[in-house]
Amino acid sequence: MLCAAVNNSVYGNGINRNGISAESMAMGGADVGWAQSPLDAMGDNPAGLGFLDGNEFDLGGVLASANGKFNKPTADSSGDLSSQIQGLPEGAFDMKLDKLPVPVSVAVSCIPESTLSAEWNYLDPPSSSSITYGYQEDKSEILVLRTALGVGVQILPQLSLGASLGADYNQNELVTPYVFQNLEPAGDAPYDGAKTLLHLTTSGWGWNAQLGAMYRPITNLQFGFSWQSKFKVDTTGGASGNAGAQFGAPGNSAYSFDYNAEVDNTFPQEFDLGGSWKFLPKWRAEAEVDWIDWSGSFHTLPVKLSNGTGAVGATLGNFQDNIPLNWKSEFVFRAGLEYSVLDNLSLRLGYSHGNNPVPDSTLNPMTAAIMEDTITAGIGYHWRRCQFDLAYQCDLPDRQHVSTSDLLAGEYSNSNTKVYINWFAVTMRVNF
Repeated sequence: MLCAAVNNSVYGNGINRNGISAESMAMGGADVGWAQSPLDAMGDNPAGLGFLDGNEFDLGGVLASANGKFNKPTADSSGDLSSQIQGLPEGAFDMKLDKLPVPVSVAVSCIPESTLSAEWNYLDPPSSSSITYGYQEDKSEILVLRTALGVGVQILPQLSLGASLGADYNQNELVTPYVFQNLEPAGDAPYDGAKTLLHLTTSGWGWNAQLGAMYRPITNLQFGFSWQSKFKVDTTGGASGNAGAQFGAPGNSAYSFDYNAEVDNTFPQEFDLGGSWKFLPKWRAEAEVDWIDWSGSFHTLPVKLSNGTGAVGATLGNFQDNIPLNWKSEFVFRAGLEYSVLDNLSLRLGYSHGNNPVPDSTLNPMTAAIMEDTITAGIGYHWRRCQFDLAYQCDLPDRQHVSTSDLLAGEYSNSNTKVYINWFAVTMRVNF
């Protein structure tokens, strides 16, 4: 559910992934009112830890494959999104503390909250000054990996409270023609709209907190609420490239450069509210609504470059580019249904919807990868002390059209993008 942006490109991520475990993914991500495993509790609602009966170890993984088409007819520019498969593992462990006045569980986890690798291949659309770098492989990667410690306390038979504190590792990479948007200091402003090839890589650490509550008035009905804090990650690394085409000398090594780079990513706070109801002996339903405060975090993105080399470094010196984003805060609606075929075998279906927070005025092929509608399905099997869950998620094809882009140089005005993503998840749980 998180996102990070660099230059004109925003890396779409976990906003598309429903839930943490394969079980929660198959239910459309509607898990804040259930969270009956260490992995889901540490990812969705730490209050779920208070209702766990014993010690449990969860291990799983998620795979994703994106497909897409880009087209700008007026520039004869079109291309495809690489469908290579990307994946990461995840895990969590909880331990029940004995001999305490109230039930208490503590847990540790390592969860990829956001991960996406996108490689577009198309002719670089010419800027308003007719600058183009020809056929390019536009690549973006993001990883947000959260390692956290959590605790859940069942303060009443019907009520559990929980909290977790996480260290968040953020890694970003961008390979693309870069257009300067809003340079500081003012002396560099005449270069706003200039275009250069850029390879930027940064990484860094931040931290965030999550609080949750879960209320179970009767055995077959429970409600959950969670809040995740806003957090900032100051990532550092390097940037290199060549601005030859901008100066009428494509490929000229005199216009190659290297910089120290800093990208300050601010990730949004989020509020989740939902419930789980076992309305028949074999049927259980879940529903959830999330509110993600994108506008409070993704208004502008500062990218700082310093200690530059070559002709570009000598001309611009140290500078900061403030990239307009203007994202909108949005609600995400989720629902899931589970049917117990046998005592140890369950089938699941889910659906989620959330409007794309990226306005058309700043949208490009990377931000178009944030999907609006998803459908999910899965199966769960319980054997002795183990449970195995599989899930599939399809982010339904989303078509975006940009009439007039607010990004300088006008590259993505009158362009069309279509993207869809397939997700697969597997989780194994062991109780002991």
